[in-house]
Amino acid sequence: VLCLPGSLDPAKVAGKIVVCKGARGRAAKGQVVKQAGGVGMVLCNDAASGASIITDPHIIPTAHCSYSQCQELFNYLQSTGSPMGYIKTRDAEVGVKPSPVMAAFSSRGPNTITPQILKPDITAPGVGVIAAVSQEVSPTGLVSDGRRVPYSVMTGTSMACPHVAGIAGLLRARYPKWGPPMIYSAIMTT
Repeated sequence: VLCLPGSLDPAKVAGKIVVCKGARGRAAKGQVVKQAGGVGMVLCNDAASGASIITDPHIIPTAHCSYSQCQELFNYLQSTGSPMGYIKTRDAEVGVKPSPVMAAFSSRGPNTITPQILKPDITAPGVGVIAAVSQEVSPTGLVSDGRRVPYSVMTGTSMACPHVAGIAGLLRARYPKWGPPMIYSAIMTT
């Protein structure tokens, strides 16, 4: 089920964990489940998303699963008339290997549109970054989410760019005579 607005039957969803497919609108899918009376969501990757898991804030308890994990889940759901499940919280895991890894959505090169571009010159951490956020909006960005927090987990170039800008600032402070090309080269080669 894509869990789009109006797609869930509250009589079937109330009090249940709902399995939703699709990579777009992850937090919004949880809102649809909650509005239909669901108490949790399993968000399943499609084949194209594979094992890429994005840490998002959600409005209801949510487990985001890889494509292969979801295939196992679908097999289980088809094998029984009364499937049972629960979503359990976990503490943060430190030192998990392999890490660091490049995000599935990051450019590795060559560019599919312009093959002459082999790769980006610089990449930076941008997935699951704990960042200060405005308390004017909720962690999910959904109007129906009344929560306000000083920090949230964020992903994207909006997280990677400050890492590189900070490094550039530190290099400029340490080596005030360096110009932009020297700073750029230092970041690329170290």
